[in-house]
Amino acid sequence: MKLPGKAIVWLIYFDASVTRRLGRRVPRELAVEAPTLEELVKACKRLNLSFQVRDSARYPRMWWGRRGYVIVDKSKPKGRLLEALALEMKRLRSEKDSYGGVLEKTLK
Repeated sequence: MKLPGKAIVWLIYFDASVTRRLGRRVPRELAVEAPTLEELVKACKRLNLSFQVRDSARYPRMWWGRRGYVIVDKSKPKGRLLEALALEMKRLRSEKDSYGGVLEKTLK
């Protein structure tokens, strides 16, 4: 599906457990394990991107998986857009892990 001025960003593009052949589009170093649609939406918000969420859609090559995508206004080439989103998702994960560790220590 072609949408002028927009890019479809599937959640599977960022999944470290998926091979490039099956649909991962970012390098494994930038990918995360089992990304969620909520993380992708947060990354879009933090990058101030205009987007729409499609949570019931399934990626054609992995139709059996629970997946979704976002439609993002294209402000730069898709490859750079995916890199920026992947970096932001990794930052979100690291912040969540660091806060979780601090919280865990204070509760003990």
